[in-house]
Amino acid sequence: MAHERGPLDVLANPFEEVADTQPGGKWVIAKHHQPDELAIQLPPFVSKFMVLELLAFGIILAIFIPACRRIAQGGVPRGRLAHGVEAVLLFIRDEVAIPTIGEHHYRKFLPLLWTLFLFILVMNLLGVIPFMGSPTASIAVTGVLALVAFVVIHFYGIKENHGFGHYIQTFRVKIDREGALLKILAPFIEVGIFLLEVLTAFIRGIVLAVRLFANMLAGHTTLFVLLSFIAMIGLAVENGSAGGHWYWPITLGSVVSVVLLSMLELFVACLQAFVFVFLTATFLGMAMHPEH
Repeated sequence: MAHERGPLDVLANPFEEVADTQPGGKWVIAKHHQPDELAIQLPPFVSKFMVLELLAFGIILAIFIPACRRIAQGGVPRGRLAHGVEAVLLFIRDEVAIPTIGEHHYRKFLPLLWTLFLFILVMNLLGVIPFMGSPTASIAVTGVLALVAFVVIHFYGIKENHGFGHYIQTFRVKIDREGALLKILAPFIEVGIFLLEVLTAFIRGIVLAVRLFANMLAGHTTLFVLLSFIAMIGLAVENGSAGGHWYWPITLGSVVSVVLLSMLELFVACLQAFVFVFLTATFLGMAMHPEH
């Protein structure tokens, strides 16, 4: 016997709407507004977020490569799009790379910082479009991005400090041994701080992944829940558990709330891309120049 869907069934699993599909699964376009699901059958070994990552990659290539070629050839940017591209690239260079890494080393890391910022930004913005989703709402995606940053940070930290032995010494501190008590406790304190600094290096990588993932998942889930109020009141009116006069006030309230939060979500999408790149550049500068 078929189960009659109630209003609260719409919110049975709100994370399902912002999560990735299984490889080879269905990418649901419309679920609650039609008797039958409107879905795209994905090929084997391909998930929704994989498609969206490729889409983000294609968007970046289509927009930035032509504009960057013109700038690299000495041409003057023309049009709003070209000026926007130049403004974004110069902002990352002048406000992120140079202050955190330094004028002598920032150039080699600009391609990485530009790529991370644009890739994360476009993936974040894709989540604002209904039924698409944001790959950065997956801890697997943000974890890989953080792993790339972690490897680059410590690889160049080791390189700039002339080997692993010298680099690991930058995690140590020296405590003045003035007094009998400090002479006894200083070695234990130094070892404890050293272990804490090593642990902190790994925690920074985890923070990069979790911060981006949590912010994007929370934002998209909130938008879904607010939109679900429309479906919930519709089912409640249809089942007779709510009066019809509640439908339009709740619907309008949900739509207005979603529009306002979507504008905030656009800001958060840009902010989180910037924060990820800024922290990556900061940690990179700290690893390369521990004396600062």
